[in-house]
Amino acid sequence: MFEAMKSELEATMAAHSVPFASFGVTDAQSTRLHDQIGSAGDHPLGAAHIFRIASMTKPVVSVAALQLVARGDLELDQPMKEILPALGDTQVVVRNGDDFAFAPLARDITLRHLLTHTSGYAYDFHAELIAELVAQEKIPGVASDNDGFLSAPVIFQPGEGWEYGIGLDWVGKIIEKVSGTDLNQYTQTHILRPLRMDHTSFSITDLDGDALVPLALRGDDGSMSDVTQLMPTVTDGPYLGGGGLYSNVDDYMKFMRMLLQNGQAPDGQILPADMVTDMFVNQIGDKQVVHMPTFNPMLAAAHGWFEGTSMKWGYGFMLNETEIAGRRSAGAGAWSGLYNTFFAIDRSRETACVVMMQMLPVYNEAALAVFDIFERSVFAATS
Repeated sequence: MFEAMKSELEATMAAHSVPFASFGVTDAQSTRLHDQIGSAGDHPLGAAHIFRIASMTKPVVSVAALQLVARGDLELDQPMKEILPALGDTQVVVRNGDDFAFAPLARDITLRHLLTHTSGYAYDFHAELIAELVAQEKIPGVASDNDGFLSAPVIFQPGEGWEYGIGLDWVGKIIEKVSGTDLNQYTQTHILRPLRMDHTSFSITDLDGDALVPLALRGDDGSMSDVTQLMPTVTDGPYLGGGGLYSNVDDYMKFMRMLLQNGQAPDGQILPADMVTDMFVNQIGDKQVVHMPTFNPMLAAAHGWFEGTSMKWGYGFMLNETEIAGRRSAGAGAWSGLYNTFFAIDRSRETACVVMMQMLPVYNEAALAVFDIFERSVFAATS
């Protein structure tokens, strides 16, 4: 069924000088395909190599938060200042001539706001106001090994817009406070171990650090330079709910398979089936997942998803309201990670796929070309 996929991927990767990729396809019962192309450093890429999956952490942490909702420990519309008082002190930043002005919150930030990117929290590489505050050293920028960036203001009143941002990092802190344990321990106990995701963790010390793949920076001319040292590994926290996991394709397929199975794990239920369904339901009303500009081209290229298609957000990922021709069905969930890892979960076809590369900036043309041909090959074979 997938015989031509590898050769098509190899050709696309060669044309765009992508050094390596790991990829896989699963249905609701089992892995249909898992393979690798290229070399990670001096060694051929193998199934056991570990990737920084960045924002592909968000669906996992969203499941963790929904577990606490299901148990009655949290409520979706509960003011989160009741859990973390700092969330009641957040201010809204607006431009005031050549300076900034700050206003208090008009309404409380809720868990629903944080899970759906409607809180007003933003990333400094996508939001101009936050980028300027970082450039002027008024707030810290987003980092992989500390959480100082949580001091950022919001860029609109909660509930009044959609902006991709650091909300899930706050959700991670909420999970820690409510559960009484750190985010790594919570997810290991309640999600990762039950799913037998033995190669996934917020701490590299839980894994084979030597298996972590190198990170490259792609230049405008397609050249690659090694920037692994610019992204320090995390050992003992703080653990970032918006992007801190290390994982690989085989493990992430286990997570996606759980969602295809309505929350069922090999040894029990991870999340109630109705909450899994809610993850794939529009949670932002008439708001849209908008075009994301860049204010740090080294980290992110400007990007929008499927012009002319209504794009929404569920819990953990983006949803397309209509079919993407040649790719996923209407209602599928999909997202990506900063280092160019991508996944799509198409429940109507009982198929999910994931491809992992490891280079900056996210959404560069080479990475998007690989994801495009990969996803088209997957759904052409399963249509």
